[in-house]
Amino acid sequence: MNKLLNQLIQLQDLNFTLAEQQALLADTFLIELEDSIKALSKNLPRPILQLFATLHARYSTAVVPVTGGSCSGCGVTLPTSLAYEVHVTKEIMQCPRCTRIIYAREGSPRQLKRIAKPSEKPTAGIARFSSSQLMIPNLEAKNREEGLSELIGIMASEGFIENPESLLSAALNREAIVPTAVEHGLAFPHVRGVEGGGLIFSLGMKKQGIKFGAPRDRLTRIIFFIVIPFAASAFYLQLIAGIMETFRETEARNKLLACPAPDEMWKALTTLTKKTIK
Repeated sequence: MNKLLNQLIQLQDLNFTLAEQQALLADTFLIELEDSIKALSKNLPRPILQLFATLHARYSTAVVPVTGGSCSGCGVTLPTSLAYEVHVTKEIMQCPRCTRIIYAREGSPRQLKRIAKPSEKPTAGIARFSSSQLMIPNLEAKNREEGLSELIGIMASEGFIENPESLLSAALNREAIVPTAVEHGLAFPHVRGVEGGGLIFSLGMKKQGIKFGAPRDRLTRIIFFIVIPFAASAFYLQLIAGIMETFRETEARNKLLACPAPDEMWKALTTLTKKTIK
């Protein structure tokens, strides 16, 4: 991958992280992120920066990989000649349908299975993104890595995701950029850019708390681990904004933390988020 594409992908990740921190009402890293975005933008050619800005204003993702011969942004199957050219050229290429900047992803893509079976009726609210199978009322973890391993492990054991080891590595790499733990004992670790399926999360609780990188070294008690396909980036920001609106209230957090079993957790979660996640 050429240097320019790498810079564009980094710029997109920084912009997404900034939007994420804003959705979480976190101000700890905003200045640093804004400075990094400005510094990286200065190094890009003006026409390329203008193209990126136009696409970023239109879509949640302006730069997307080609997976299986298709644009992962809009899903259109690319002409064979274009799909080949994306792999060999050093030029900036665009999808002929959505005009996003496209690139060849290096390495094996991570796969995400679908939540709902074809025969199941569409769900509403937070049930679109998880299920009672993915609730852990008492995490055994003593640290961040162990907590992530448990949350990813339950997704894998219930058949919702594949390649748990690569997801854990990606989640830890994401945490190294900016910690996803925020105020009120909440954390939103995640992996973006998973191929296929839909947005999905597991939820774990550690009532006595663990260190997860929260501001002022506070403990984290409620952890949402979220897997995000490229096409669902905008849904992710809406999801965490709705969750944050719900659980910044002490009463809501206490009701969830009081649940001793996965089914009770799920019932409390769906009830508490009914007004904030449509």
